[in-house]
Amino acid sequence: MSEEQLWRNIAQRTSRKINIGWWLQVLITPLLITGLIIACGILIVRREIDELPWLQISLGIITALAITSLLSWLAARSKFESNQQSMVRIEATMRLRNALTAANCGVAPWPEVPARIHDGTSWNWRRILPPFLGTLLIIACGFLIPIHAKTDSENSAQEPSAWNELDTNLDQLDNQEIVQQDYIEEMREKLEKLREQSPDEWFSHSSLEATDTLKQNHQNEQEALNNNLQAAERNLAELQRGGANMNHEQKERLLNNFHQTLQKMQQGGMKPNQKLLKELKKINAKELNQLTPQQMEQLRKNMREHAKKLRQGGQQGPQPGEGDDWMDDGEQQGEGKNLGKGSIKRGPGKAPNLLGDPNADAGKGKLEQLESDDKKNALPGDLLETQEGEHDINKSKQGPTAGGAASSKGKGGARVWKDSLLPEEKKALKKFFE
Repeated sequence: MSEEQLWRNIAQRTSRKINIGWWLQVLITPLLITGLIIACGILIVRREIDELPWLQISLGIITALAITSLLSWLAARSKFESNQQSMVRIEATMRLRNALTAANCGVAPWPEVPARIHDGTSWNWRRILPPFLGTLLIIACGFLIPIHAKTDSENSAQEPSAWNELDTNLDQLDNQEIVQQDYIEEMREKLEKLREQSPDEWFSHSSLEATDTLKQNHQNEQEALNNNLQAAERNLAELQRGGANMNHEQKERLLNNFHQTLQKMQQGGMKPNQKLLKELKKINAKELNQLTPQQMEQLRKNMREHAKKLRQGGQQGPQPGEGDDWMDDGEQQGEGKNLGKGSIKRGPGKAPNLLGDPNADAGKGKLEQLESDDKKNALPGDLLETQEGEHDINKSKQGPTAGGAASSKGKGGARVWKDSLLPEEKKALKKFFE
């Protein structure tokens, strides 16, 4: 390679070095600003979206940095050096006495290229690296700063307690297979429609009113099915106890009541499961005679279990008649054993004295006081004890006492108003009461 080509390559490298230096000088401040903007954008995206779109974020970062670099390059072009200017810089630094300029103009030959070329410039890495490292740190903070997504906060918003109660109750009914699945799915769809509202509207008047209506309807359906199961079990219990002692009219009446109750269960929104409902539909005058006492008892037991589960799932606390034998109480209480011979004209035919013989002295007209031995749970105003006593009268004789001056200094109000008033105060009181 000729001397001319070597010097021109050296001048070109020097020119490129100088121009890159000017570009980095202009790029420092915009680069930091761009890094800050990128970090803010990343934080906003993390707040709005659960899962970050890494590909889109990477392309956005690269595009922002490229645009900033291009604009800085355009802004620094006015300070760029050409190859000719860099050649002048080299000959000035190396004291070549315009040898390169003369050779470039063709006046003198190109000088020999020395082993070491010095253009008079060097990189100041302490000034160049901190802005770039700072930009990388700022962008990394956009990913590392803890922040919760807005959707997470919306999902974690506290729901009305009635929704959780309905969810729990529906799960219990579903797991225990008490009612048909159609009703449970319908209730869950209505509950999901309420959840689809904006969290800001969950506790609005209309939303709470709809929730109360939905909860009340569910409780009414549950209570209606429970009552129908109890009524149907009661009819079967009377049929089982009566047996051969019942006439045809009594059996028809009980079977008619049973079928009416069964029809109510079929028409209600909440229906018992298909297995129990299928067994109940088989009950008629012909099928009843074919059932063994064990089969009848098993059917009644299933109905009692369903009713018990409904009470446990829909109501809080013990309920009247709760227990497996809530329909057998009539058989265990009192002395009445025989069913009445009822008919259409004589009423339902209840057993006489179901609770035993009445007491002759019921205490009519007597007023009795209720007493409680539990003093710990007494309330303010409760009567704890009544005692009889007499007044303690002082019967000692008192003789006449002499009047005149006070035997002692005034006390209390008398001392304040009589002995401790200032002259101005006494004058004001005297003027006021005259």
